[in-house]
Amino acid sequence: MPESSTNCPHPLSSPLLDTRDREAILARLFVDQPPGIIFDCGASTGNFTAAYLTLFPSATILAFEPDPRTADHLRGRFHAEPRVVIEQTAVGAAAGVANFHMHRLPYTSSLLPRPTGGRRYFPLMDSVEDRIAVPVTTLDEYCHRRAIERIAVLKMDIQGAELAALRGAEALLRDHRIDAIFTETFFVPHYEGGCLLHELWGHLATHGYGLYTLFPSREGRNGQLRLGDAIFISPELRATVVDGGLDEP
Repeated sequence: MPESSTNCPHPLSSPLLDTRDREAILARLFVDQPPGIIFDCGASTGNFTAAYLTLFPSATILAFEPDPRTADHLRGRFHAEPRVVIEQTAVGAAAGVANFHMHRLPYTSSLLPRPTGGRRYFPLMDSVEDRIAVPVTTLDEYCHRRAIERIAVLKMDIQGAELAALRGAEALLRDHRIDAIFTETFFVPHYEGGCLLHELWGHLATHGYGLYTLFPSREGRNGQLRLGDAIFISPELRATVVDGGLDEP
């Protein structure tokens, strides 16, 4: 999951390989033009939301969390914060209702089941405790309904369903109305049908988005890089911010 180097380590997880401050690096892209709208998809306990409330006092953050347990936690944590909107829904390729697999470790819960074949790269004790029906929205539909013209930061921590969420944001991506995408990414399968880094990268490239930086996070006991975080940026953000300064010395 997109995780700050200041967060507590996950249970039964390898040490964090890249300890750079992810939120601070993402924030550098918006020094001259602070983000107005931030989407936190898979908000979990709200650490990303809390960090960006502090970094950008004028931002509005829409926190999407389908797990009723963590959605309740978010409501309690941000009940006095008018800049945070809690949406108890998943994001995907099509609007409707889907089965949500609730795991013993809540931050690994997903719309996708665990794989039935191949090497296991997730903790054995992280079993499915329940399956519930949850609403699903697309980012295109949600933005149209709420009259949201631009998303400055789209953060995704949705356990293998990142490509599905992007397929539900075709209009936003086509028109480059998302400036930066901060997403968890997998290098080996952790979920049945879950996307890997090369699939995300290829899909975003068809819309002109490119990789800004990559944070390798966890590896297996065999040394295999398992997962990490990545930041992709729009062509406009690259031209005006990333490539707008001086060349290398």
